[in-house]
Amino acid sequence: MAHNSTVEASQEDQKAYRKLHTRVQHREIMTLHYFGAKTAQQEGRLAWVTSGFPVEIPVSMGVYPVYPEQYGAIVGSEKVGPKVCGFAEDLGFSQELCSYARCSIGSVQKPDQSPMFGLPTPQALLTCNNICGTVLRWYEAVSQMTGAPVYALDTPPLEETQPAHHLVYVRSGLEGLIAFLSQHFHRPFDEAALEKTAYLSNDAIDLWVKILNACKNKPTPLNCADRFIAMAPIVSMRGTQEILQYYQALLQEVENRIKQGVGAIREERVRLLWDNIPPWYVIFRLFNGLAERGVVFPADTYTHAWSGGIERGDVLESIARTYSNVYLNKGLSAKIDIMCRLIKEFSLEGFVLFSVRSCKRYSIGQMIAKEQITERTGVPGVIIEGDMVDSRLLNEAQIQTRIDALLEMIL
Repeated sequence: MAHNSTVEASQEDQKAYRKLHTRVQHREIMTLHYFGAKTAQQEGRLAWVTSGFPVEIPVSMGVYPVYPEQYGAIVGSEKVGPKVCGFAEDLGFSQELCSYARCSIGSVQKPDQSPMFGLPTPQALLTCNNICGTVLRWYEAVSQMTGAPVYALDTPPLEETQPAHHLVYVRSGLEGLIAFLSQHFHRPFDEAALEKTAYLSNDAIDLWVKILNACKNKPTPLNCADRFIAMAPIVSMRGTQEILQYYQALLQEVENRIKQGVGAIREERVRLLWDNIPPWYVIFRLFNGLAERGVVFPADTYTHAWSGGIERGDVLESIARTYSNVYLNKGLSAKIDIMCRLIKEFSLEGFVLFSVRSCKRYSIGQMIAKEQITERTGVPGVIIEGDMVDSRLLNEAQIQTRIDALLEMIL
């Protein structure tokens, strides 16, 4: 037994990347989260919510949220995206439709043939269009299949600053949400409970931002895949006490790596920016393969999107402001500004824009972005193509060729 442990430790030391000790704690907290969803479904208080939805409100009212997008990442990670998406395609949904939507609809249609038997059937569907417009029709389709009613929060796109009438409009939508939840779930709204939930959300976001900012260090303590996995609780469990301990432990592990001069990968040679959702079905093969060549990603647009806090004071107004000003709701220039800032602040030498076939809102304008980012920062970039769940749309050889070309420009 001791000999086997020594061999395993030796093999771990030889890998190009370093595993996080807190991955065990992460697995536990996410497992408990999905068990909690089953209990909530049985108690009649389960809601499906879209990414970017002001989840602090339902959480404060005792409504339990789960995210179909996060389920889509699980489907992708288990490499059954084409199969589960195919169930939706058999119903007539186009392969051009978002693969998160397709695998969600497909898993509702055939839960017995889907990972984890699909998500528990919801009592309500809560959606917001601040980062995606597809969610509206997607949830209408799920509503027809499950009978769960839909509440859609509308956040019209912004150009620069948010005008007063825009803020009033979004806040009225939040008030409508409270009325909907109160009536549908028979739960009263408590402003003090919302404040407590919002501040717990802020505490978690503060820890998450510290973890992200720690990656400015050379060598970076976390790589892209580390952050993509670690972001799950900040997406699905904001506003709860349970995730604070996990992020405190992760921050401690990150800070220990910095003190010891230990990086996420064994030999850091090139620091790049990643843009967009990752291809979940090859996430470790892709990033760990690049790690073997000394390529690391200290920053990315996806995990940095979950860094908007809720100010103290008028909580509803702050929630309206925070969820309206998501950068995907503000146009291409806002996203380009963020990527240029990340390149500068994290001392990055290039960037990879992942053009995701499914996610038009996130991927639109990448050709323009590539030119403008290089013009403003002086660093080269490349566009690769594929999908986050549907592996039929990814050409690994093509991706390798394009990244090779980028590295030749840098090294």
